[in-house]
Amino acid sequence: MENYVGKICPFCKTAITAEDEVMVCPSCATPHHKACWDENKGCTTFGCSEQHYVAHGTNPTDVCKKCGAALGDGQDFCPKCGTPKNAPDKNICAKCGAEITEGHDFCPKCGHKVGLAVDSGVSSAISKFNEAQTKKNKKRIVVPVVAAAIAIALIGGGIFLAPKIFVSVDDLCAQGNYLKAYDKAKDEDEKMEVKAESIAAERSAYSADNLKDPSSFKLRDVYYREGTDDDGDLNGYLVLYISGANSYGASVSSYWLYTWGNDKQEWEYYCSVSDLSDEEYSTYDDTDEKLEKLLNNVGRSLIKDTMKDGIKLDKAAINRINDMFEEGTLDDVEPIKRTE
Repeated sequence: MENYVGKICPFCKTAITAEDEVMVCPSCATPHHKACWDENKGCTTFGCSEQHYVAHGTNPTDVCKKCGAALGDGQDFCPKCGTPKNAPDKNICAKCGAEITEGHDFCPKCGHKVGLAVDSGVSSAISKFNEAQTKKNKKRIVVPVVAAAIAIALIGGGIFLAPKIFVSVDDLCAQGNYLKAYDKAKDEDEKMEVKAESIAAERSAYSADNLKDPSSFKLRDVYYREGTDDDGDLNGYLVLYISGANSYGASVSSYWLYTWGNDKQEWEYYCSVSDLSDEEYSTYDDTDEKLEKLLNNVGRSLIKDTMKDGIKLDKAAINRINDMFEEGTLDDVEPIKRTE
């Protein structure tokens, strides 16, 4: 007995004392107050073979075989759905009334174990709760239904302006629908910002995939500049300031430079650098190392020019791109093409 004094009875949640009569489950060895064991008609441990169950496929409470509503004495028809009390037997969940497929041990709707006894008062309370929730849900759909009716009325009257009224350029950008956002933009400055954001979003997906830990990607700033070279060909520069984890798990930031390639008609990766100070050459550098430093220094110059003369995306655009990355939709972004 002293082994069980102070143990918590799982049924009443109180400690067992030296004066209590104890019943120890012969299957799982869980101690209970004897009175608690008798009241529960067995062990309270879920899944234990000594837990009390009603025979599989039966309903322990007098409930409707169709909707699960409680039936009172003398009621031959369900007061809720009208189903006869003596309707053909179905395997109905005693907790929520959902129909259970033969051979299933748990209700697919509420997870209640088939055949597990449920107090009729609890079952009735659950039914009332479900009815109340249904009424609330009906109230919630009133506003959308009214809005739909208004939209139909507008369309019926020949008015087709609803999408343009209710969907903003920012909304379309947040959806990654940059083509429509570009068309909806009101002036050339806004179109340029939409174009820059679309390109930054698409290149962010590429940058994230090339980090040591792609999941650590975080976009901090974006700079964009476009124009034509001396031969009249299109050129352009995109700078992404990105944070990500290094090999040791620490967060580091770097500038990623992309340039517009006329040959392939696409944005191409040029270089990434951790700072904007030119690298110095060493007498120990081999040819490849010197070439890499040269290219990086040229890249630094282009990055600084783009940050100085280009446009900088606002924080709202940065947040939209980071949100799309978290949602896994960046790969679906179609950037505005540089054809004009």
